[in-house]
Amino acid sequence: MSEMITSSSNSKIKLVRSLQSSSKNRKAESAFVAEGIRLVEEAISVDWPLEFLLYDESLSERGMALIKSLQGKPDADISEISPPLMAEISDTETPQGILAVLKREAIPLPKSPSFIVIADQIRDPGNMGTLL
Repeated sequence: MSEMITSSSNSKIKLVRSLQSSSKNRKAESAFVAEGIRLVEEAISVDWPLEFLLYDESLSERGMALIKSLQGKPDADISEISPPLMAEISDTETPQGILAVLKREAIPLPKSPSFIVIADQIRDPGNMGTLL
């Protein structure tokens, strides 16, 4: 676990801002931001590759339990930041006190699908149901 980040010129803070600001940056960095306890929990539960995690003192007990469970992992890069800094980099009006930068991975397609349906301009949902 690293020290508390209070500077907006920190490289992690700059990366979060960059990822939040444009899809071009997300593609270039092959990363994206997940904000909020539920999204971060879900990403961790499916072992999504975590670049780093930022949290502030306003984090709920549930969030703090998540932080504690990650602290034992050798590859967990967890940093606390000041609440004003979290509000500054957050993409939501009321930050939940936690965000994670996750690596973007391509999901491979099946090698030999047994059945494929390609639907183009379906106007009536019932038509799609008929196809299936």
